[in-house]
Amino acid sequence: MEIYKDMVEKLKFHKNNIINSFIKKNYYPSNDEINAKLALVDSRLALFESYISKPGSYMNIKELNHCFEMIAKDIEILYKVLESILIEDFSALNVHIEAALTELESKADYYRKRCTEEIHSTTLGTTVFFQANNWKIREENEMNIIDLGTVKLIEGMEISCFAEINDVEDKDVVFQFDNNDAEKSFLALPYNYNNNSYKVPGILGINQYDLQMPVTSIVDDYIPIKYEINFENKYKIAGAIGGMQVTLKRTGETFLYKFANVDNAFVAEEDCFVEFYVLDGNTNPNATMEYSFTEAPISTNFSLQNGEIPLNKEAVKISIECQKGLGMFFALAAGNVYASLEDAIIVNKNTLIYKGNWDIRDFVLREYVRTNTSSYRVKVFVKTKDDIVGNIESIYIKEVTSWFFIIWDIVGLMRLINLV
Repeated sequence: MEIYKDMVEKLKFHKNNIINSFIKKNYYPSNDEINAKLALVDSRLALFESYISKPGSYMNIKELNHCFEMIAKDIEILYKVLESILIEDFSALNVHIEAALTELESKADYYRKRCTEEIHSTTLGTTVFFQANNWKIREENEMNIIDLGTVKLIEGMEISCFAEINDVEDKDVVFQFDNNDAEKSFLALPYNYNNNSYKVPGILGINQYDLQMPVTSIVDDYIPIKYEINFENKYKIAGAIGGMQVTLKRTGETFLYKFANVDNAFVAEEDCFVEFYVLDGNTNPNATMEYSFTEAPISTNFSLQNGEIPLNKEAVKISIECQKGLGMFFALAAGNVYASLEDAIIVNKNTLIYKGNWDIRDFVLREYVRTNTSSYRVKVFVKTKDDIVGNIESIYIKEVTSWFFIIWDIVGLMRLINLV
């Protein structure tokens, strides 16, 4: 038989009465004797039993008082049971509310940190992994090891890693990406002002299409390109094959020049900036591009130590700040040179736009097919003896893009929408 709360209280009452009845007889009962008496009690019934009084009979005051006493006891038991239920329900509700508030606070903290991360690093690219709490950490040989679990990355994508940990320097942090294929495993350092980025082993498939604009075309805004878009893929537009851009410091005007090779050296007629891109040079292992200057330029985005520029990426940007009279030429071992390389801006499923140099008339549309993925078990190694749980703000991984956050010219955009 199932025992309910009110039955327990009634059994306590009957037990006290049984003990008292024995004591009044100067006899102290055993547990067996008490239980034997309790077995005769039906605890499902109320303590109060019906009271019958016939007309013309005398009232039994003692019996009547006992009836009222039992009614009061029954009500007292009901209140006790109700209080017990309310306390249990309140406690359960309180625990639920506290748990919900804790979860809400955790989510609020997560999104606050995520918002801070996006505000400060959106221009670097798209976030592919973010964590701000629920850390799995173990200590080993003065090293805190944070297990981030499994992260799926697209092969060939370029990533940067971030660890926002108070009182810990970046040099003491290392990301470890473990893959079932040992050749695909790699280590990465946190992003810093040296722009540490890492290419995920593997390659993106590239579909390439040649595009031409009539020389007579007048461009006074963005250049629309009709193409059926796959939103899973990425698109870049390279302009002016075999060319380079020269921007005058004095006026800010940009002109197209033929690529400066050994048969077509370039000499700066005034202070200027020279820029071009080498694409697909990395298809030839250890390929480089040799350079020669008549004197040291003001600045470059590559080392001037050994006369060679490594072509170890799918796209290598070359930037040179030139003084008047500086002469130069390059010897390219692999790949193709383009004057510009821009991320294509997706307008809709059938249209891309190019926002680079309007004087360019020949283009190559490069579609990066993002179908191959690899799963990595990611761990972060933090060299410190201290407990870092309370110091971790967030850890995240971003896919690096050259231009991710674009400030739109509203008027120009409206013209484009009307055009396409």
